[in-house]
Amino acid sequence: MVVRLGVENAKKLQELLHQAYQGDEKLGIHFGATTVSYQGVIEHLKSTPTFAVKDGQQIIATVSVRLPWSNNPGPYALPHLGWVATNPAYQRQGKAKELIDWVIQEYVAKDLKAAAVSLGTALEHPWLRKTYQKLGFDEVETVRKFPDHQTVYLVKVLDEARYVKAKSIVSKNHLEGSQGGKHEV
Repeated sequence: MVVRLGVENAKKLQELLHQAYQGDEKLGIHFGATTVSYQGVIEHLKSTPTFAVKDGQQIIATVSVRLPWSNNPGPYALPHLGWVATNPAYQRQGKAKELIDWVIQEYVAKDLKAAAVSLGTALEHPWLRKTYQKLGFDEVETVRKFPDHQTVYLVKVLDEARYVKAKSIVSKNHLEGSQGGKHEV
């Protein structure tokens, strides 16, 4: 069963993140979730919808949805998945995939009515990019934000017509803004 996590789950979420991201550290890739502080997790839970699959009190898998209008938006004007993590004892059982699918369908598409959703991962990671592509995400951009890895951003389109329309409005407004024109939304 999928649940939305509150601040009462901060300690268990911090422990899960630290455990789950250790494998990336061994690959020489450092994600901030690896060392996030307890206070950092509390602040994240207060401002960022975070979902989990739980077994009793134990968190099996988690994913957060960074919102474009929040104090921690993703790189685009789209909901952005982050802090994707699975308890090491449950890895390779499809728990994170099931959770990502649920969050996209039940929260991002139904509740937020978003036309698309984004996420990012390390380009150098040996299998994550391919896993996200199998979930329907397409690469859109690669940037160097950190010294130890490049970040590849991927987008999954949920409503093609609305996504294309939104992209054209953003592009048009960006061009008009750079030429001194008015911005209309």
